[in-house]
Amino acid sequence: MTPIQRLWAEGRLPIEDGVFFADGRSYAADVVDGGLAVVEELDLAQVLAEDPDWVTAVDVQREVPIPGGLVVGGEGAHGSEGFFARLTADRSLVWVCYFAEHNPFLDLVVDGPDLVATSTSGVVVRVALDAPVSGTAA
Repeated sequence: MTPIQRLWAEGRLPIEDGVFFADGRSYAADVVDGGLAVVEELDLAQVLAEDPDWVTAVDVQREVPIPGGLVVGGEGAHGSEGFFARLTADRSLVWVCYFAEHNPFLDLVVDGPDLVATSTSGVVVRVALDAPVSGTAA
């Protein structure tokens, strides 16, 4: 089990703006022009080893079915935190995007091959369900 799979199963996420894949790939990311831009690759195991408490509890507040699974969105333990994720039909994590300062992502719209996630503060992020950041595949 990868570090992000373990955290997800515990209802927690790292307090790192980015996208985290179930297979262990992790990227620091920013919202740029309504999409995700990779800042750098992260070693999540190392981040957690350096500070195992640098995590937040998350609460899924919205679920939208998609072929083969669902997308979910919600908030973290602090009001400013938000996330959205793609899950398989058995609710296993495929990938998750987390942001410390964009507020909860509660409006989730599937538009063809894309997910459009909008936070309660109006931040809009469009990602491909199969590749939420360029050059990556779920």
